[in-house]
Amino acid sequence: MALCSYAQQLFDLMLLGEDVSFAINESNSFKVECGELGKRVSRLLELLSDLLITTAPTPLYLRPINCMVAKLKGHFEAARRIVCNCKHRNLIWRLFASRIAAEFEELFHVLDAFIGEMEWVVRLYESQTRGGCLKTVDRMSPTVSVWSCIATVEMGSSLDDRIEAVNHLASLVRHKHDYKHIIVEEGGVDSLMKLLKENCSLVAHIAAANTLCLLANEDNEGTIMKEMVSTFIKSLSKTSPISKQTQAADLVASIAERNPESKQHDLIRENIIWQLVILLSSEQSTLELKISCSNALWKLAQGSVSNCRTLTETKGMLCLAKLVAKEQGELRYNCIMIIKEITSIAESDDGFRRSAFTSSSPAAKAVVDELLRVIKELDATKLRVPAIKSIGSLARSFSAKQSRVIGPLVARLGNTDQDVAMEAAIALKNFVSTGNYLCSEHSKSIIEFEGVPLLMKLLNSGDKSTHPHVLALICYLAQHDSNSNVLIKAGALTALQTIDPKVNIEYTELETLVPRTISKLQSYLTVEQQQTESSTGIIQFITEQSKAVVDTIGGRLKLLYKGLTVYLPTLVKNPRKRILRAIPPLKKTRIQQFLKAKCMELALMSVYYLKKRLAIEEPAQKLRLVLPLMALKEITALAEHNIDLRREVFKTGSVELLLRVIKESEDYMLKVLAIKSIGFLARTFRKSNHHRVISLLVSQLENGCGEVVMEALVALEKFSCDENYLCKEHSNKMIEFNAAQILVKLLSDGESELKLQVHGLVLMCCIASKADYCKAVEEARMTTAVRQLLREEGELGTFVSQKPELKELATKALHSLILYYEY
Repeated sequence: MALCSYAQQLFDLMLLGEDVSFAINESNSFKVECGELGKRVSRLLELLSDLLITTAPTPLYLRPINCMVAKLKGHFEAARRIVCNCKHRNLIWRLFASRIAAEFEELFHVLDAFIGEMEWVVRLYESQTRGGCLKTVDRMSPTVSVWSCIATVEMGSSLDDRIEAVNHLASLVRHKHDYKHIIVEEGGVDSLMKLLKENCSLVAHIAAANTLCLLANEDNEGTIMKEMVSTFIKSLSKTSPISKQTQAADLVASIAERNPESKQHDLIRENIIWQLVILLSSEQSTLELKISCSNALWKLAQGSVSNCRTLTETKGMLCLAKLVAKEQGELRYNCIMIIKEITSIAESDDGFRRSAFTSSSPAAKAVVDELLRVIKELDATKLRVPAIKSIGSLARSFSAKQSRVIGPLVARLGNTDQDVAMEAAIALKNFVSTGNYLCSEHSKSIIEFEGVPLLMKLLNSGDKSTHPHVLALICYLAQHDSNSNVLIKAGALTALQTIDPKVNIEYTELETLVPRTISKLQSYLTVEQQQTESSTGIIQFITEQSKAVVDTIGGRLKLLYKGLTVYLPTLVKNPRKRILRAIPPLKKTRIQQFLKAKCMELALMSVYYLKKRLAIEEPAQKLRLVLPLMALKEITALAEHNIDLRREVFKTGSVELLLRVIKESEDYMLKVLAIKSIGFLARTFRKSNHHRVISLLVSQLENGCGEVVMEALVALEKFSCDENYLCKEHSNKMIEFNAAQILVKLLSDGESELKLQVHGLVLMCCIASKADYCKAVEEARMTTAVRQLLREEGELGTFVSQKPELKELATKALHSLILYYEY
């Protein structure tokens, strides 16, 4: 309502009131009631006059007056109608006298209540009492309470009164949901938005923004959020003063912290986060502004997958890494906390983790490097704890080769600060828990970095709050047989057996882990004893057989020599010369036949032992099979250059057992022995049976253990070398199983050892010179990789340039590839 229109309506209402007073003076009946009515009408006219004088100078919040005017007009018209019925005293009047008396009584009640509301309205608009009406809000009707608060927000004499009114509106909404609709209907959103845009204190802006978030519902949420976001963007723009930018960032942080639902809104994610990252990374931004922006981003990232994804899609990750590296104090802490929130989301969301923390991402690598630097170099617990938590959350993102991450965490187990040590134990637990598919490789890294003694020390002398996490970590380490011996020697079995039962009850994770680990370590001790006895028997057997072989060979050679030198001279002319010529080949033939028989006997015994142990219900990877595998390795090494022995060994069924060990065993030592044996038998395999062998060997090229990868490369070289007459067929089969892509990746990986890359180069050159799958080779970019090496790029390229035979092999492979493409 325009102010002039509002004043005109007040004048019209006052004229209507005077008409009622004139009608009262002309009444002939109900004199007492009319007198009482006259007093009430006179009081209302006085209040209307005061209201007109009070509100005339300035435009105001007119919603209460509009409602009051409409109601008062109805009351005056009702009063005039009743008074008009009191002008005559006749028969009809007598019939309706009782009804008129009742109407007077009802009108008195209505007018008395209305006079109270009008007095409140007049006080509300008086400049000296604006804001003071909040004290009586609780005693009023819901609508009047809302009017009082909104009017104070609009017209309060002091900023404190206005802030108090805004907070009271928020408390009304929290107390009863119905107030939300009343506040929206009575114009509260516009008043709060106006306060939000005013150049006033941060406290007032925070109060207004939080109340607006409470008022948002399905109908008006889009409008409210759009208005708020546009206000924030305008304040955060580069053209705004730094003080206004800082205040806007603080306001965003407050909204995100107090209203978690609001920060998930698309407008916040698509506009505010980008603007905050720009200000955070700008060189022109002051330290105070950067602190406010980082705090706002921290609150926005908490528990929000969408906001964290937006942060990683911007240059936010690189910006955070740079700030952690060069800044100090609160800004560095806020940046680390943002990273912690992002990694926490990544831990629980596999899709987000795979997209944001890939091994090829420069931003992810920079963040991880800075976190490791904080863990290793900074002494502040406040910074170390969230950094360790972040690395622990990313446990499933690290490959087996990235053991550099494990070392700093293991070192922190010995930290004097128990909070740091506990977080390190929790982070390491994420690396070796069953949910991490590289738990076996990571557990070996922890053992190699001497983590078990530190865990036992922490268990014996550390704070009791760290014990559950340390025990869980020990239990997960014990799940792998290769660690059992180290754990038992360190006293882990005794510690688990003497644990307080209350700990198992309080932590459900330990309730099943601890008993299972104790059982496993005890069974390991039993198996170890049996293995020792079996090993002693096998060693004794090999020693006895070796002595028997030597004695037999010596005795037969003496007998042979005696026969040739004593009896033959009497029968043959010139015997000595002929026999001396015959002795060396004769001795060699007989010895080889004898050794072949003994080797076959030993091979059959080793295969029998392997079959017997693999028939046990436990998986093959959990057995100690080193001695029989070592025996088979030595036999297959002899058979590599002896075709007859090679065929005989192949018939024993040892190949199936070796392939099973490669596929199922988790012990890298067993894998290495089995792969070596398969490599020695490379020339035994035909096109009809090489499919499964080559497939298994190629899959081992992606194993996390460097020794396994090395032996797989060497074994595949034996399949593709020129000495193997099926080298072309074997090479084609390797290409079919994506060996080209794996080898190119191995050569381009800067973290791989040089000797692995050299053997990878040799195998790749062998494949390139023989394979027919040109398209697969081309897709693997093998030609590009070889050319880069010949240009002496990188450490491997330098090494190749110093080795003429390698350079010649690479050049030959390049020519073969070029011919393929030209053809």
